[in-house]
Amino acid sequence: MSQVPDASQTVQPITSTNLTDLENACWHQLASGANQEKDGFKIMTVATCTNRGADARIVVLRRVDTSHKYVWFHTDARTEKVLQLEAFPTATLLFWDKQRHIQLRLTVETRLHTDDYIADEHWESATERERKLYFSEHVPGTELSAPYPGYPDDVSDKVLSKEANQSARKNFAVIECRTLAMEYLYLSPEGQLRARFQYEPESKMTWLAP
Repeated sequence: MSQVPDASQTVQPITSTNLTDLENACWHQLASGANQEKDGFKIMTVATCTNRGADARIVVLRRVDTSHKYVWFHTDARTEKVLQLEAFPTATLLFWDKQRHIQLRLTVETRLHTDDYIADEHWESATERERKLYFSEHVPGTELSAPYPGYPDDVSDKVLSKEANQSARKNFAVIECRTLAMEYLYLSPEGQLRARFQYEPESKMTWLAP
């Protein structure tokens, strides 16, 4: 029986001395992260602004448009981050791939989708397990007297009924992120690489000191 190769030995870092090639490789890997559960870019940190200062949390990368430089993630429409993004639409998306030693920072302008065709399309593509996470009767962050899995016990092992599916859909939101700039950093004992790719208000790419 053949052995599955160790991912840490087969994953290659995203490095290039050509800025255009490097940018394309970064976006290609982001797109791969949206489709591969174990990819290093599948999980990202979203940093937002608030009236009290900065805030951050981890979310799952759901979709990437490499041509137009858009990324999307999902959230409960009742969360604090939705209120923050409505007040301060600019955010930072932080990706870290520990196998490739690559960090990407995307400065983005966000847009909320809850009751439109974009949200509907994302909801239709969501798995049953993902949909259950939006069936909570509690607003995220509510203080409780006991641990809570995120959905009622009576739906944990069941397919959502039509009524339950509609109820969960009301809590579902898609955050669309238009990339204004992307910063790349490769960390290595043999040498580091850092570059910035700006898309708005004007297009520019440049190397940076690490």
